[in-house]
Amino acid sequence: MAYFIMVMNNLISEKIEVIAYFHNLNLEILRFKWKDDIFNVTKINSHWRIPSGGGFEYHYTVTCVRQCVVCELSFNLNDFRWELVQLHNIQ
Repeated sequence: MAYFIMVMNNLISEKIEVIAYFHNLNLEILRFKWKDDIFNVTKINSHWRIPSGGGFEYHYTVTCVRQCVVCELSFNLNDFRWELVQLHNIQ
């Protein structure tokens, strides 16, 4: 099994709006809105969870091919808030 680490170059940490759904107990993220831009998620690359308060914060790295970016998104179960953690241009 191969592992790689991508160092993203743009820390954002801002609230976003997300359109997602569950399919066979897996989360599918379709798109998200940050400021006035819509990002179409092409692929969820990885995911992990971090303890936060009495619950968990879930993190996802996603690729948005149309926008040429890889992003880290997080969802906090304590306040049901989505956040764009960081962004990396892949051009």
